[in-house]
Amino acid sequence: MASGKARFSALAPSLVRLEYSPSGHFVDDLSISVADRERWPAVAWASEEDAGWLTLRTGKIVMRYKTGSGAFGSRNLQINWSDGGGERSWQPGDKDDRNLGGVPGDMAGLVTPVTNTGPLSRNGYFLLDDSHTALRDKAAAWVKPRPDKDGQDWYFLVYGQDYKRGLEDLAKLLGPSPMVPRYVLGAWFGSRAGYSDQEWKMIVKRFRDESLPLDMVVLDSDSTTKVIWAGYDWDAEQMPEPKGFFEWMRRRGVKVTVNEHYGALTKDNDSNFDTIRQALGLPAGTKEIGHDLANPKYARLFMDLLHKPALDLGMAFWWQDGCAGAAMPGLDPMFWTREVEYEGTERITGLRAFDFCRLGVWGSHRYGAFFTGDLPGEWACLKAIVPATVQGGNMLVTYMNNLCGGVGNVDLPVELYRRWVQFGAFSPILWFHGLWGLRLPWEYGPEGVDTYRTFVGARYALVPYTYTYSRIAHETGLPLARGTYLEYPNQEPAYSHPHQYLFGKEFLVAPVVEATQGKPALKEVYLPAGEYWFDYFTGDIYAGGRSIIHECPIERMPLFVRAASIIPMAPKMDYTDQRPVDPLGLEVFSGPSEAAFELYEDDGLSLEYRDGRFGRSRLTFGPAQADGDYRLAIGPLTGGYQGKLETRRCLVRVHGLLKPESVAVNGRQLNQLDSNTGGEGWTWDGKQRVTTVTLARPLATAAQNAILLKNAGTFAQAVALQQAINLRAQVRQVNRALKLKWVALTGGADIKKPPRVIREADEVERELDAMVDEPPSTRQQTDFDSLRRRVLAALTVRPFDSSRTVPEIDPDAIATTRKIENGRFTPAEIDKLSAILRGAGLPAWLHPQD
Repeated sequence: MASGKARFSALAPSLVRLEYSPSGHFVDDLSISVADRERWPAVAWASEEDAGWLTLRTGKIVMRYKTGSGAFGSRNLQINWSDGGGERSWQPGDKDDRNLGGVPGDMAGLVTPVTNTGPLSRNGYFLLDDSHTALRDKAAAWVKPRPDKDGQDWYFLVYGQDYKRGLEDLAKLLGPSPMVPRYVLGAWFGSRAGYSDQEWKMIVKRFRDESLPLDMVVLDSDSTTKVIWAGYDWDAEQMPEPKGFFEWMRRRGVKVTVNEHYGALTKDNDSNFDTIRQALGLPAGTKEIGHDLANPKYARLFMDLLHKPALDLGMAFWWQDGCAGAAMPGLDPMFWTREVEYEGTERITGLRAFDFCRLGVWGSHRYGAFFTGDLPGEWACLKAIVPATVQGGNMLVTYMNNLCGGVGNVDLPVELYRRWVQFGAFSPILWFHGLWGLRLPWEYGPEGVDTYRTFVGARYALVPYTYTYSRIAHETGLPLARGTYLEYPNQEPAYSHPHQYLFGKEFLVAPVVEATQGKPALKEVYLPAGEYWFDYFTGDIYAGGRSIIHECPIERMPLFVRAASIIPMAPKMDYTDQRPVDPLGLEVFSGPSEAAFELYEDDGLSLEYRDGRFGRSRLTFGPAQADGDYRLAIGPLTGGYQGKLETRRCLVRVHGLLKPESVAVNGRQLNQLDSNTGGEGWTWDGKQRVTTVTLARPLATAAQNAILLKNAGTFAQAVALQQAINLRAQVRQVNRALKLKWVALTGGADIKKPPRVIREADEVERELDAMVDEPPSTRQQTDFDSLRRRVLAALTVRPFDSSRTVPEIDPDAIATTRKIENGRFTPAEIDKLSAILRGAGLPAWLHPQD
């Protein structure tokens, strides 16, 4: 509704638009940022005027505006709402003092945490100021300036602590994240070292020879263009046969993207100069042509003459290193370069496009990744980009593209390289790009290769998982890398651990971001309450609702999986589309509730998904009818798409239960095998406590398939087993200290019987051995605290009493027994041993389970 020169509309009960136009002409066109105002359900809202104030009620928001009072300000506008935190109020000019952070348009040189604001805030609201962006001209199919340069066009969104709904509403308003080509989720390698086409081939050949996965090479201008900072002509020496080069890479499963800079075109740097000059009607004496993408004629020439030739030869997409000019008020050149190239690439290739460059105005997320710039290869930068990646997700930027290892340093300390690869592998985009520097894994010796193989290999195995989350981001706006508070908004520690994040809902990642000079890192990690968490590398189970000090050697990083999760996995591949996902791996993590995952699949490259050409499979795991029986249900795979499998093998690994009595698939009993030799059947790994089921016979993907584990215990028993294993490790560590004290007291003299404290510790260890060998049933409540108390009591009550039931006759043993019978532990020693038994200050794998 309009009130003089102000107009108000409700797109949703929690989202209102507020406009002020000095000319009284309101804007109905969409802006370049706002993508949709039409497909929102109608809102039942009410308005009233009283004593010169207009009140608008949406059912969620109450907005008051003083009629005829001009532009919006603190004296004439107020918005009120209520959420879980109580009654809320906002006026223009209020400071958002609890904002959860965003990212700036350029992060180059960053060595400190990003402090920009984003749309998510603990205050539960977001004001989007869209007042100055250019508009869409529907009739001209182009853009145009706003009619009022001093007008106001605001969107006010409230969400309380429901941050996920806030992002979903924002994505609906501003447009979806792209459905990316699947290959961008693989590993990228680039360098500014000026490699020629033959050197690039040698690099790719080594990746393939050593079975190190790689999907893309990123060619900087030093390798490709005649003039580095301007023009699109190929360097005839560095890249003499571009078509042959792209074809060579294609045969090896490698996509190519090429850097472009945006210096003015001249006759020297681009052979299309005269064609473009004449098309634009410029005089013959013109020396240079600056890019102006606000001109629709130039924008078409820009794509068809400067970009299309390389795309036609087989290049995947262009790397936008900077932006072209766009001479129109409100037309952000960074944003507009992205849109012109994204839509132009899609038009030219008929395939999904992808952009990566710096961030423009709101709406830039629709076109690909935010390239965070030439970040230095320093520990301080690694520490800064972890929370920055999360904060990018707060702004709908699902694909944060941080240079793995940074640039500017020719070489990195091996420890920094390894830790950065670990973080990069669990980032939205993984791109290595040196600035005259070394970033190839073998340039860091066997340690660099091992880290790449382990962590980048894990990234490739997880492509079915990350690709599903790419679809989730496309549909909902929820990012792959998300702040812990996004899923656990009511848990205070979820806000105070900025160097950890969720990777999807199932993984919790806490990268090591500080040097330890070769020693294991001790990383504080908050495990959210209401869940159990598996250590991804060791299989240990932890109860949530606490912080742990996790000991992490250089070979590992703190990485946890939420109990009651199913993780779909791909077989080993050199590139993401090397072969179909067959067998489909399913890592099943049991828990106190049913696990579920909806796997998304399509051809990974075409635009057919827009016409419904994709498939989904619902995967569930939980208790069956009888106690201790568990059922994994797979499929059916609905829908259709190019490359859809009609049958598929499966490899299933179940964590968090005990050894099953039997395993069956679709009612057919499987044989228990001695080892995972590849034959059909199942195995039990008692050390890792994992049941592996290998289905070598393909299953029909259109059918519902089920795997039944018979008499496999319960998750509660698995947790009790973990508690017994942990406490046994603590008792063993204490027992070593007890024996050292005993030897010190005896002075090396002979004695036959261990003292009381060691005997008690040994007895507790034997009881724990029995529990580990034969876990108690859920009906038996094991009191682990009583076992700890027994050892603790023995520390203080005649701990070194070695008296015997059969009289001692050896005089040396008698003398030693008397010598130590009154021995005592000092208070400091008791405190230290008590701390070990209670888990204080220990590596995470020794912490007791509460």
